[in-house]
Amino acid sequence: MEKKQELERELGLTSIIAISMGAMIGSGIFILPGLAMAEAGPSVILAFVLAGVLVFPAAVSICELGTAMPEAGGDYIFIERGLGPGAGTIAGLGTWLMLMFKGSLALVGGMFYLMTVIYLPSVEAVALIIGTVLILINIIGVKQTGGLQILMVIIMVIILATFILVSLFNISGSHYYPFYDDGAMGLFSATVMVLISYGGVTKVAAVAEEIDNPGRNLPLGLLLSLGITTVLYALIVFVLVGIVDSETLAGSNIPMVDAVDPFFGFFGVILIVIAAILALVSTANAGILTASRYPFALSRDKLLPEIFAYVNKRLHTPVIAILVTGGAMLAIILLLPVEEIAKTAGAFQIVVYILVNIALIAFRLQNPTWYKPKFKSPFYPWVQIFGIVSGIAVLGMMDTLPLIGGVGIVIVGGLWYFAYGRQRVDREGIIGDAVMESMKTVPQKTRPYRIIVPIANPGSQSELLRLASLCASVHEHSEVIALNVITVPDQTALAQEVEYEQERIQRSENILNQSKEIAKQLNIGLKTRVVLGRDVSKVVLNTIRKEQADEIILGWKGRRKRRKFILGSIIDPIVRKAPCKVTLIKQSSLGKKIVGNTVVFVGTGPHSQAAVRRAVDLVKNDPEATLTLVNVQKFDTDASEEELKTYGRKLIKQTVNDIASDIGKYKTRVIVSDDIEKLLVSVAKDFNTTCIGATRSTKFERALFGSIPETLGEKVPGTVLIVRDEVRSFRSFWHIFKQYRRRYHAEPIE
Repeated sequence: MEKKQELERELGLTSIIAISMGAMIGSGIFILPGLAMAEAGPSVILAFVLAGVLVFPAAVSICELGTAMPEAGGDYIFIERGLGPGAGTIAGLGTWLMLMFKGSLALVGGMFYLMTVIYLPSVEAVALIIGTVLILINIIGVKQTGGLQILMVIIMVIILATFILVSLFNISGSHYYPFYDDGAMGLFSATVMVLISYGGVTKVAAVAEEIDNPGRNLPLGLLLSLGITTVLYALIVFVLVGIVDSETLAGSNIPMVDAVDPFFGFFGVILIVIAAILALVSTANAGILTASRYPFALSRDKLLPEIFAYVNKRLHTPVIAILVTGGAMLAIILLLPVEEIAKTAGAFQIVVYILVNIALIAFRLQNPTWYKPKFKSPFYPWVQIFGIVSGIAVLGMMDTLPLIGGVGIVIVGGLWYFAYGRQRVDREGIIGDAVMESMKTVPQKTRPYRIIVPIANPGSQSELLRLASLCASVHEHSEVIALNVITVPDQTALAQEVEYEQERIQRSENILNQSKEIAKQLNIGLKTRVVLGRDVSKVVLNTIRKEQADEIILGWKGRRKRRKFILGSIIDPIVRKAPCKVTLIKQSSLGKKIVGNTVVFVGTGPHSQAAVRRAVDLVKNDPEATLTLVNVQKFDTDASEEELKTYGRKLIKQTVNDIASDIGKYKTRVIVSDDIEKLLVSVAKDFNTTCIGATRSTKFERALFGSIPETLGEKVPGTVLIVRDEVRSFRSFWHIFKQYRRRYHAEPIE
């Protein structure tokens, strides 16, 4: 029995790039160029490029670790699993502080821009007020908007690209001389300051469990976003230096306004201010949202006191973690100047990047059996060594406060773990037995026949699993996968839902625990999956493909819809698109067993044989069951009733021979009638279980399985199974010809 809680993989390449770039484009463009210019002069252009280079080793390391462990949690998970909970504590605290400082920087910077169009009595006071509002919003639980991130990034890139293209014609070459205004130390100081501009590049690793095809999309999306953003930063800063005189730009908190005002006037300033406020306040809100999750996660891992994991039952938010995080951000705004905020955040970020590179080396050296990344870091280990050495070197060149912060978090985090966390956790790094055992997988010699059973209703799951077990038992190697989907609104982050909706997740796990008991009674191999997703049918279809399932068994209430959907908004897409056999089961309203006396209707439809095989599988495993094969012929004036019955008997025998299976004892009946549908319903009512194959339907018809099978599901009180075999992409001429002969010239049987 295996139970696994998962997130639906629905983030494509575009979403990954948008998440990563959206987290980077903010303070890096609207605030830092002027502050960094004061440190390095025109070489600030190179500082942004150098910062991107320093981030690259950690980026490729996260690409590899993310494809080996595509799970929610990101760099904290990688470091904790690779180096143990001690290093995980340092990484978690470091990232927590970095995000708080980044959010504080965005809030202060946003107010500087707002001051250019309206009067503010105090930047810090207004930043504190807006910060307090954002804290309350996060406590109340207003969710982030799903598609807004992609739209916002597209609009931002268009605005910035337009700014670059228009401004290139107004640059002055004299502004770039002397290039190294304050020498190497000024360049490195500016580099440290602007490192925070790339803080979002690794944020996408935190949603690795939601990425579709992570082996390709994670590294491609992360590295593309890093490359695009680095080029974008360098071009924008190049233009800023070229069009704004050095005295105005150096130390400016509103460099984009200084650049736009002379050429576009007040209207251009308004647009830039709006863009800046949206970007920076969004960054600040994301800072509170994401930063508060780190003490929450550390608490759940027993590395911080339990109070940080407290979730308000009514609001479903970690109130204590949000209050502490938000309060710390407000204190940072009040106590530190903006340039120190930027440098200190960069210091915390460097610590995390160093640990990520060390973690990758640890995984490579230990080489656990489960560690099989689909992307491998180029030039290992030299890229990682460069990242570690350069990170330590940059920390050594920092000013006193950022250096104290960067080194201090390592010391404080280590001491906290040894004093508090070590006695509460028994996990180790990759060299520890606990993680090795929990992650170890046993390769299977042969791929089992897999049946997926979506479970939503505890009242119906027993019979669904019983049916699945009967179907699975005829295969030498088989397993049943019970799938429960927790639906999440479009505007909600899936990883966030894992943390907050524990009550719903617990209910889901209770349902699957009942499945476990049923599986024990039936002596079948059972796996369970809990998947969070926004569209149940898409989750089910993705699970079918991921598990390479051979069959899916769906429960149906036995009612057809009359408008947009036929069988239901969840069932319809699965029936149409599932690349495997589909069995729809309408359970008996008579309280009888699933099998019992069973009838299967034999015809010339493309799924008739599949229905017969399904009925045989059921009856084989129930010694009290009986099997009757029925063929109904429509009255024809050109043929006698006896001729039609003879054809029907031949068709039944031909079908039995075609399925190549020892079906044991069975009865046959051939009936001639003017009203086939009415007769089938009448016959089915005499049996406990009815099996019928899906009938042909064209794309112009509303029916999914065909009107007759669906009518049986509605009107027959016993159990009804509608079977659709694996769908062919096309029907060959020979297949059509064969069906024609079977229908009109029943082949002779010796």
